[in-house]
Amino acid sequence: MLDGMLSGWGGLVGICEHIKIFIYSKRANKMQETCIKRLMRKNKTTEYGKLHNFDKVKSIEDYQKIVPLSVYADYDDYVWRMANGEKGLITNMYVRRFTESSGSTGKQKLVPLSYWAEWVCQCFSFSAPVGCAVKWFAKKGRPLPPQKGLLTAETSCRRVKGGTISCLSSIPLLNVKPIVQFFTTSPKEVLFPEPDVDMDMHYMKLRFALANRNISYLGTIFITTLESMFFYMEENWEMLCDDIEKGIINDSVNVPEEIRAKYNKKLKPNPKRADELRKEFKKGFDESPIIPRIWPNVGWMYGMGTGSLSFYAKKLRRYIGDDIPMHYLGYTATEAFMAVPLEFNSYDYVILPQNGFYEFRPIDQEGYDNLLTIKDLEVGKEYEIILTNMSGFYRYRIEDVIKVTGYYNQSPKITFCYRLNQIANISGEKVSSLAFDEMVANLSETTGDLYIGYSIYADRSTSPGHYKLFLELAEDISDEKKATYNALFEEMLCKGNVSVEPLIKSGALGHPEVLFLKKGTYDDYREVLRSRGANLNQVKPIKVIDNDEKRDFFFSHVVKD
Repeated sequence: MLDGMLSGWGGLVGICEHIKIFIYSKRANKMQETCIKRLMRKNKTTEYGKLHNFDKVKSIEDYQKIVPLSVYADYDDYVWRMANGEKGLITNMYVRRFTESSGSTGKQKLVPLSYWAEWVCQCFSFSAPVGCAVKWFAKKGRPLPPQKGLLTAETSCRRVKGGTISCLSSIPLLNVKPIVQFFTTSPKEVLFPEPDVDMDMHYMKLRFALANRNISYLGTIFITTLESMFFYMEENWEMLCDDIEKGIINDSVNVPEEIRAKYNKKLKPNPKRADELRKEFKKGFDESPIIPRIWPNVGWMYGMGTGSLSFYAKKLRRYIGDDIPMHYLGYTATEAFMAVPLEFNSYDYVILPQNGFYEFRPIDQEGYDNLLTIKDLEVGKEYEIILTNMSGFYRYRIEDVIKVTGYYNQSPKITFCYRLNQIANISGEKVSSLAFDEMVANLSETTGDLYIGYSIYADRSTSPGHYKLFLELAEDISDEKKATYNALFEEMLCKGNVSVEPLIKSGALGHPEVLFLKKGTYDDYREVLRSRGANLNQVKPIKVIDNDEKRDFFFSHVVKD
């Protein structure tokens, strides 16, 4: 009963968010101008506002002339002072939360989230997908059914003097923590784990979800996590079915003993559901999708699946089939929730004109003079997006490239293409070339070995995907020393990007692997390019293996054991 009431309320709120974006998009150009005037007026007395003459800004043209472009380094000191409780530094808006960003190096980045930005994130990441579900079911002549789902998110935060720190995707769940148990299957210890808890999350989420035949949706932050979870299910279904039959948490899986003991007392044997599952699993995973067979009521799912993640969206179809629609959540960065899809199965996201001011540099334009606004964009063209958010970042270069796919009234519809400085992204960790340079330099310093060159390959053929680091050493080393490299590189990867360790622990990202190249590999590759007429003075180091030709070349030059 309560499930149905929550679903009805959630559906109503979701439809309201769709109505709001329609209204906002009808006057998006005016809202952009209003946004700048409001920010300048409200924040002119801040330390940053005084430094950059916010009081002199009366129009968008003034703003672009007076306020400089910025990068994270311009805010780093301000944000940490805010986290320590100082006010009036870059924004006068109320800030109670800070979000974590992986950044381009090992140093953690914090981004403040104003009350306005937090509310927009709550509405459009949490409620708008439900609005799409309401419309989807309405087209089929049905109301949104009671919602109880498999949710892969793990949410935690820590307190500082100025508020709390968490990742942006955690905030919508933190805000509804008391009622999460009514629309998800995972227990609170899994959804809101204690810091540094060590637990087999794939097992725990599947153990509780599989026992419930009436799952109605699948929810995740990144598509990769759900795909790797279903691969785990494919490999371990017999154990999971046995545990459901006996009503236990398996002794062989990594679960804190107090949690195992608690649920071994609470869980009841369910041989009927176990037999039902075994019957479907024994039919295999290839002839027909498994998810509709084990959860016949699943009507939709959501999770980020754009850019490089779209590869996993296709892999996921093996498990869920082609009939279950996906909501791809939106275009978001740690700094702001910027755009949202208004339909299922759509990579076209409508920019939210109320949640920031947006400028655009055509990707073929040198320099940052004459930046465009939302009214100036051409459909089909790619642009670097420059963001002014509602939390104190002004004309901020997030280094994302988007493509304009159309317009929704006055709001551009966009799709994410790539990051300017990005070299690899498997499960949302967004590791840059600068970060990999630093990791490999630290690896060399730690081992005492010199490298002729290195290349990174994001191997998505495995489940979960994982990184392969190719190294050409200046001197031979022993096999014993080579054997230490995988663990050392994983350590550097985790230190170099704060997103990596949680993703590895959750099973969304596999353990990295180091492969050693034959002597002269990089010289050989340069010769291949020279033979094709390339000017060797213009050939950059091959940092990323991003096509089949490079992949085949470097794999053919790996030293065999």
